[in-house]
Amino acid sequence: MTRAAQAPAHRAAVPEDALVLATRPLRAEARLEETSRYGDDLWTLTPAWLRADRKPHRLDFAQVPHAHRDTAKLLFYSLLIEDTPPGEEPITISSIRAYFTCVRHFLLWAQGRQLPLAQMTGDDLDAYHAELTSLRLSISGVYRHRRAVRLLWAYRSRLADHLGQDPLRRALWQAWARANPRRYDENLTERIPEHVIGPLLTWALRWVDDFADDVLAARAERDSIDARPPAHPDPLVALQAVLDDFRRRGQRLPTAPARLATGWRGKEGFPNFAYLARLAGHPSYPLRKARPRRLIEEAARDLGAGTDSPLRHVPQAQVDGQRWLEQISYYDVGQFERLLQVSCWIVIAYLSGLRDSEIKHLRRGCVSAQRDTDGRIYRYRLHGLAFKGEGVHGAAATWVVTAPVARAVAVLERCQPADEPYLFAHPLKSANHQRHHVAGRVRTSATTIKDITALAKWINSYCAARSRLDAIPEDNGRLLRLTPRQFRRTLAWFIARRPGGTIAGALQYRHQRIQMFEGYAGTSDSGFRDEVEAEEAFARGQFLAQLGADDDRPSLTGPAGEEAESRLAELARHTVFDGQVVTDEARLRRILARHDTRLYPGTFITCVYNPDRALCRMSEGPADQPVMADCKPLVCRNTALTPANRQALTGHFARLEDALADSDRLAPYVRHRLEEQHRATAAFLTRHTPETAE
Repeated sequence: MTRAAQAPAHRAAVPEDALVLATRPLRAEARLEETSRYGDDLWTLTPAWLRADRKPHRLDFAQVPHAHRDTAKLLFYSLLIEDTPPGEEPITISSIRAYFTCVRHFLLWAQGRQLPLAQMTGDDLDAYHAELTSLRLSISGVYRHRRAVRLLWAYRSRLADHLGQDPLRRALWQAWARANPRRYDENLTERIPEHVIGPLLTWALRWVDDFADDVLAARAERDSIDARPPAHPDPLVALQAVLDDFRRRGQRLPTAPARLATGWRGKEGFPNFAYLARLAGHPSYPLRKARPRRLIEEAARDLGAGTDSPLRHVPQAQVDGQRWLEQISYYDVGQFERLLQVSCWIVIAYLSGLRDSEIKHLRRGCVSAQRDTDGRIYRYRLHGLAFKGEGVHGAAATWVVTAPVARAVAVLERCQPADEPYLFAHPLKSANHQRHHVAGRVRTSATTIKDITALAKWINSYCAARSRLDAIPEDNGRLLRLTPRQFRRTLAWFIARRPGGTIAGALQYRHQRIQMFEGYAGTSDSGFRDEVEAEEAFARGQFLAQLGADDDRPSLTGPAGEEAESRLAELARHTVFDGQVVTDEARLRRILARHDTRLYPGTFITCVYNPDRALCRMSEGPADQPVMADCKPLVCRNTALTPANRQALTGHFARLEDALADSDRLAPYVRHRLEEQHRATAAFLTRHTPETAE
């Protein structure tokens, strides 16, 4: 009997009414008996997605060719109930959903060849791999498809029809993997350019610190209008009272905004019947009837019709000394809520380095402040959940954050009703809340991406209308599409390369590094410290590679100057071709990882690190790199000097002379220490200037 004709014992043991999530932990509100069954063609996996930032996870087997549908169902049933063969690891719900797309792609291809899986040869697998690599997929995407195809061999004991050989052992598949190694230690996420993140963060801080009060006041007024009781039981009397109020204030009647205008009765400039009905407390009363319409038209003739439907709240926030808006429309409140919420997200993401999943699980009361004896706050701690490597439930984590992050959290707590624990739940009157709200559900990453784009568009529209120069720059006429993971990656990059640079509002990257490393040091496996240190190592390597390639630069001097030159020459041998440094980032990272020069540029010296003679390594601890904060540059034999180092030391020497020129005002001990440092610096510079070093 052929392999294809063999009847699997496992298949017969799966009844049509078997619950596919029977072994999975479910959300609190889910009932197991109501979840998907094996016989269904659509399996809903969302009840087993335990995080708050959930999105619909479904397996639609109707999209799988009928000839392979049983095979697909058996495979994914085994994955869901974690019936794993020896050597295989259980797979998460999100990974199962991702693999389903890949398996479906392969089975559709197999259907085109009209072959059972068991009859596929190695040449067939090679042909599929060739087609796969011809698609415009990322390297990680190709690996995901390869892994999905292999499941049809790894789970062969659970399937009726399965692959007859391990595709990963095919020579073609192995050759591709060698040519495209997986770089788990490299962050391939693109960073946000500085000319984009600068104005974006500045505007986000404006929304948090300046505009929030106006937005929340406008929302309160909108909600009070929506909940307004009838001004009078008779709708006509109530309407007349509203119109009399407009006459008393001399205010033009509200109109429907152009984007909501429908037909001639709702055209721009025509009184907004729906809004007037809300003001009268009779939102469902048809004001287009003859009598109410006549009252409105008479008032319109007396007062005129304005533009849009402004609220009474007058915006108070200012931008460069002028009010940011003259009025806020009833119909703009929902959009402003959304922009305020995503502004808070940007501030938290970029000034804390938290992942999107960690931000979305922040709850009311997540910030605590530590105060000194005088009651002044000196540290903010952010409490939440980390999910990286922590399982489906996550693990408690704490981060040290800056004051802007604490202010953003405080704004979010004001945005949400008191009984809503999650700070990034959908706004109460948003379309997402009305259509999709479930207790404990927050905005997804996809929604956040849309909100970031909406904020950037609002910023550019606002700047264009007011001839401002701080808009978000476009690329080829389009705004960059920013994703949540780019903010963390960008922060790590700038902390590594611009420690003295400012971010927005005079915030400094060096300060961010100190605060965040203090928090992340005791936190769950966040990986942020590793990301920054990897960026610092790469920045150091880039600088040294450029230095080694410069034939016209002056030689390094100092006690370890000759050794530094030798190490630079060795590095240049691997990184410089035809006089140019390797520019491909991935390739340069690999070269630097293999040929680390152990040179560490600093402001006053360049350390040529040799641990056996490093004076900064007198304390216990790992000796894989110098401790620049404990550097003793004037006496350590690891010291080398670039022209920039000598210039910095000369500037320091000049400042010492200025201080000693007024030495009568110094305490004796301070004067003595400054004199010692002055003598030592003078002697060091004399010994190691280029003229005396030759």
